[in-house]
Amino acid sequence: MPAEARYDISVRRAATIVVGRLRTLRRSESGFTLIEVLLAGVMLAILSVPISALLSTSAAIALQDRQRTSADQLAQAQIENARALPYFEVGLQNGNPQGNLLASSTTSLPSIGIVTIGTTVTYVSDPLPSNPYPTKADYKKVVITVTNSAGKVLSTKTTYIAPASAPPNAGSTWIYIQRTVVDAVTQLALSGVSMNLTGGPDTSPATNRNDTTDAAGGVLFPGLSTTTGGTPGYTLTSTLTGYAVFPDDLSPGTPSAISSVTSNNTTATIRMYKPVTLVVNIQDKNGNPWTSGATTVTLDSSRCGKQSISVPSGTSSTTITTCDTWNGKNVSLPPNVSGQSPVFDKYFVTTNSGSNWGATSSSGVAVPSGYPTTLTQTVNVKFSATTYSSTKSVTVTVKKSGTADQFARVEFSGGPASIYLYGVTNSSGQVTFTVPVTSTASTYSATANEMGVWKAASPVTTSCTTTSCSPSSITVNIS
Repeated sequence: MPAEARYDISVRRAATIVVGRLRTLRRSESGFTLIEVLLAGVMLAILSVPISALLSTSAAIALQDRQRTSADQLAQAQIENARALPYFEVGLQNGNPQGNLLASSTTSLPSIGIVTIGTTVTYVSDPLPSNPYPTKADYKKVVITVTNSAGKVLSTKTTYIAPASAPPNAGSTWIYIQRTVVDAVTQLALSGVSMNLTGGPDTSPATNRNDTTDAAGGVLFPGLSTTTGGTPGYTLTSTLTGYAVFPDDLSPGTPSAISSVTSNNTTATIRMYKPVTLVVNIQDKNGNPWTSGATTVTLDSSRCGKQSISVPSGTSSTTITTCDTWNGKNVSLPPNVSGQSPVFDKYFVTTNSGSNWGATSSSGVAVPSGYPTTLTQTVNVKFSATTYSSTKSVTVTVKKSGTADQFARVEFSGGPASIYLYGVTNSSGQVTFTVPVTSTASTYSATANEMGVWKAASPVTTSCTTTSCSPSSITVNIS
């Protein structure tokens, strides 16, 4: 027999004995003894415990019901407010979709106190089978959530809101932008990346959509307006704490700069990375710290660009954390380790102090040694045993399809000091390099690319001595 049943029988027996004793005493007109009074009190206390618990539970349930009802009514009122809005206003302020609703607000409810009203609005892709222009924005899903101050969800309501009419031109003049964000080295999807989309032809209101990537690193911006010429275009900005966007994927790179021309639905990948640090130790020809004068340290890469740092006299070390990708557009230093996509050309470090020149080996430097756990790399750059009393300048002109190509990336390397220099062409398609020379002829070679993608068929060379460089102006053609 269960313990509860045995307890119930014992209580009933005790109560029967007490009642019977009371009747006997009443008939005999005798009084109660102290033991009998105490026993009766104990029994009443025992009997009152479950009754009190039942009353307390009932009161708590009643309170929860009142709170839930109050929260449900509030959530339903918010749903009705959303359904009463014009369709183009059903969205979050600067959300995706855009609209006039607030993502979060607070109010006070009786018996609850302060509650938070959370609102999410998302597009739903549910095209008709006969629609030849899938927009991925057929109607909208609105979810209202009411939570108390402790974060407990009191009510959740969902509704779907459809437009009063079909999109203009059956949606054929709308485009969507779909992106996946990954780590440039590990290729793992990055979730929680803040994505901000601006630009485009709309002005009232201007496009300013914000969203975050999902667990697969994906985000979708559908139902975007277009123009015949594709301008103004859209700009997509990606932000994640501890990360930066890979240089080639920044605007004007195509993953982040999108034309608004009709039918330009795009699906692409945006690569991000944890910024790295390069520590450069400057050494004399014997490998000792350089202390003989001020030094210029230059970091070059055909993909990341150039960084030039002036190191004062008496200092033999400097730290590099950024590079200049496009003539003044500095970015945090990206890693260039084995296995990343796209393949990253090595970093090259050149040092110069008067007639002294030094450079890393022609194989360059990988930074860092153990991404993503180790983000700092140290390299020693030793001055050559040879001093170079003369320098010469060589101008490189880059042409694309016979026309001067601005913003082309040019590599210029070789010579007696085995240096590697990098530059970006100006509006005339030109960039000039100053290099060390000796009386003995040495060869320098130039090649060029756009956005880190190799386009030159083969390097173009020049031969330099202390007298001149022949030729002093060379042309690199890219396709």
